Amino acid sequence: MQFIRPLMLGLAGLMFISSLLAEEEIQVGHNAVGQLQIRKEYAPPLVLERSVFPGIPGYATGEVGFHSTILDDSNGDFFQLSTGADFRLVLLAKDPGMEVWNDHGSGYLNIGEMFFIGEAPFDTHPIFDIVKGTPGHIYSLTFQLHDLNAVYPDSAPFNMTFTPWVDYFPLNLVRSDAGHVRLSWSTNAVDWKLMSSPELNSSGFTLVTNAPDVVGTNFEITIPAAQAQQFFQLKLP
Repeated sequence: MQFIRPLMLGLAGLMFISSLLAEEEIQVGHNAVGQLQIRKEYAPPLVLERSVFPGIPGYATGEVGFHSTILDDSNGDFFQLSTGADFRLVLLAKDPGMEVWNDHGSGYLNIGEMFFIGEAPFDTHPIFDIVKGTPGHIYSLTFQLHDLNAVYPDSAPFNMTFTPWVDYFPLNLVRSDAGHVRLSWSTNAVDWKLMSSPELNSSGFTLVTNAPDVVGTNFEITIPAAQAQQFFQLKLP
């Protein structure tokens, strides 16, 4: 799936995106027979913005937390945790390009390794990291909750899904002189490529090989205005 809108030569295009995100957390409790349970209090997939953490590439967040529930919900068969338990988050599987950092911050958690949570009450925030991902694609991690003190049996395996945030950048077009027009877009569009096609068909777009100039905070490229109809778009490789 591609989040793109072509720009027809002679028209300036502008695209905005807005996202209303619910509070993103996972509540942890147990059911009436004692098995560990989770409740995802967000709408998957989680959208990860570009990493702001030094040394952590790609798209990342530390805002999604695992919280021990503070209320019993008998109707929902979901109850508070004993302080005698000692919890770990176990990584069972991960998609290529998707990682979660270990609790020491020294590297990625390997499959089968545990992330320290500890005793209840807890509020734990791993750093989830799409190291290199394609906007529109969904990446998955599979976990299980484990109690080292065996107060509770393990939870069922559960998935967390993620997708990279898509930056949208407007393509602007102005006539520079009688025979030329100028396309410009933000230099914040790192790695985005200018594509063109004579048809409004995403499968027919090809890379514009002219190297753009950098003018202020924009990339700019000048093309002849007399050529046949062309459509343009910005696209990540």
